[in-house]
Amino acid sequence: MTYPQGIQVLSAQIGVDPSHVARALRFASKTHAAIRARRYSHLSDDQFTRLIGGDRFVVAIVANYAMRLAGRLEDAQLLMDIYKASTGATVHGPTIRRGVGTLPEYHDHARIREAIRILQAAGLPPIHTDGTRELRPGFQVVPGCEDELPGWVFIAPDPDADSRTGFAGGRLGYLAVMRWAGWGVITELLPGGTWAACHPDYRNNPFPS
Repeated sequence: MTYPQGIQVLSAQIGVDPSHVARALRFASKTHAAIRARRYSHLSDDQFTRLIGGDRFVVAIVANYAMRLAGRLEDAQLLMDIYKASTGATVHGPTIRRGVGTLPEYHDHARIREAIRILQAAGLPPIHTDGTRELRPGFQVVPGCEDELPGWVFIAPDPDADSRTGFAGGRLGYLAVMRWAGWGVITELLPGGTWAACHPDYRNNPFPS
């Protein structure tokens, strides 16, 4: 069966069969007025990308249902946790302590803190460091150059990433999490094995210089 473009795009992004997304969309349309008012299943790639940035609550609902229909209950909850962290809807998020998830000198960097919150919401373990020694292994986020790459962060995955499964599993899980959170991503690993992600506020102008 051939599914509309929007369904195919979302199924590829969350890693479930398009039939689950189609069923989820039908179910959500019966219970959510915002979805009934639009025909999201027929969106093009570009339209769907803009939707994720502009009406991600609706996309999160459909994706959550699709994951549940696929029998992936933990990933269904994970998608909602990532969505809430990326929109600031998490009421009791973890306190980000200095040296957790990044070097101590970047602790107060707004985009770094936001990226750490999103990755922690996905259950990914952050590095603990005093700036000189690694006290506990985990992912590490550092900012791009403020002059040339002000919206970018660079993420080094945790050492155990390859052993995990699910939506946030493997090294590609970092890419999936940040993309689901609405950040722009570069789909190729950078030298040193890091991922690059661009904050949503800079997606329309990722390379200002």
